[in-house]
Amino acid sequence: MGKRFAWNALFLTLAVAVGVFLSLKPWEQYREQRQETDEAVGQMKDAERERADLIRERMRYESPAGREELARERGYRRPGEQSLDLPAR
Repeated sequence: MGKRFAWNALFLTLAVAVGVFLSLKPWEQYREQRQETDEAVGQMKDAERERADLIRERMRYESPAGREELARERGYRRPGEQSLDLPAR
């Protein structure tokens, strides 16, 4: 009985070792693909954030108040309007 148990234990240990060895490469590939996926998701989120910022900026400058603000930044004043210069503190 002892010899048979020793062979079974040796076979089981060998089977587990082969299984672990054969599973190393797929796990390495999984980690690489997961890293690539995480990088792609990060780039996608950055692009989406930038797109949302551009949409907000476009909406701001297409509104009447936004157009007036942009014109005033460029130095436009209404005819007869005087600028209010406050002394610096």
